[in-house]
Amino acid sequence: MNSPAVDIANILAASPFSYGIVGTDLFVSREPLAPVNCTTVYDTGGFEPESASEVYDRPTIMVRIRNSSYTAGYAKVQAIKTTLHKLHETISGGTRYVAIWAQSDILFIGYDDSNNALFTINFRIHRTAT
Repeated sequence: MNSPAVDIANILAASPFSYGIVGTDLFVSREPLAPVNCTTVYDTGGFEPESASEVYDRPTIMVRIRNSSYTAGYAKVQAIKTTLHKLHETISGGTRYVAIWAQSDILFIGYDDSNNALFTINFRIHRTAT
C-alpha cells in the first residue's frame, strides 16, 4: 500500500477539477519553495485499525494550500474539501478507499515570509487492501 498522502495526491490530480500535477504544483510530504501556488498532502498519523467484517486502516492526512491570493487559496481549499469529504469506494494505488471525511474545517494559518496565504484542512480515512 502507498502512503495515504501519495494516494490522495493522485486522487486530486485525477480529479476533473484539475487540482494540479503531482511533482509540478501538487506535492507529497514536502512543500518546495516554488511554485508559490501549490498544494501539499501530508500523512499525519491516524487511529488504530478498525475490525468489523474487514480490517480497515484509519489514517489521517493534512492538505496544505499556499497561494499568493487569499481569495484564490481559500477557493482552492474549499474545492478540495468538497471533492474529498464523503468520497467513498474509490481505488487509488491498489488501495480501496472506503470513505474519506473532513476531520476539521478550513484553517487559515497565516502568511509565510513572502506574504503568501496558507490554509490547511485535515481528513480521516477508512481504507483497506483491494
